[in-house]
Amino acid sequence: MIPEIIAASFALLVLLKSYDEFRRGREPLPVFLFWLVTWLAVLVIAFFPGVTFWIRDHILGPRAGLGTIFGIAIVFLLFLNYRMYLKADRVERDLQKLISDLAVHEFEKSQDSNK
Repeated sequence: MIPEIIAASFALLVLLKSYDEFRRGREPLPVFLFWLVTWLAVLVIAFFPGVTFWIRDHILGPRAGLGTIFGIAIVFLLFLNYRMYLKADRVERDLQKLISDLAVHEFEKSQDSNK
């Protein structure tokens, strides 16, 4: 029962934080829905672990083992990691361009004021 309480507490904390970020406009709706579905799935699996056998039997087929499920999960996590890397790289490039443009603008402004 303690693992379920820990999972529920952590999931509730993450969901409340995600909802707060969404409400404040700092997190778009698709991201909020993704985290909502993800953490609700964690809660369902924590309280009803038998659902994993149902998923394995009805969706992946009876021959799929835990290795298949964990393999799919690892591929999914790697995909998420890749997407986060791309977004961080894009933000970094945009920030560098913004700083460069601002520096040029400030330089031109100081040149015009010196004339």
